[in-house]
Amino acid sequence: MNEHQTPAPADPLRELEELKSHLREIAHEINNPLGVLRMTAYFLDRGEVTAEKLAEYAGLINQSLDRIEHGMKRLNDLRRNTTPPGGTA
Repeated sequence: MNEHQTPAPADPLRELEELKSHLREIAHEINNPLGVLRMTAYFLDRGEVTAEKLAEYAGLINQSLDRIEHGMKRLNDLRRNTTPPGGTA
């Protein structure tokens, strides 16, 4: 394509479907660790937690928070790379 040609218009329906697919993946990526956090809170709330279990739960919490953070970064990247209706980002 030379400098006088305009790029072919994108298929908005295809782009919308791709966006929805990405959002489903990210929602899944965030929801799974939230379930782990809820389960961990439940076990901590029950009391009588050994030092070994406390260390295990702390590890699960940290891993879950890392996964949520990763999902949020993906969501922000998606937001930055998506052109809203009207064509301006």
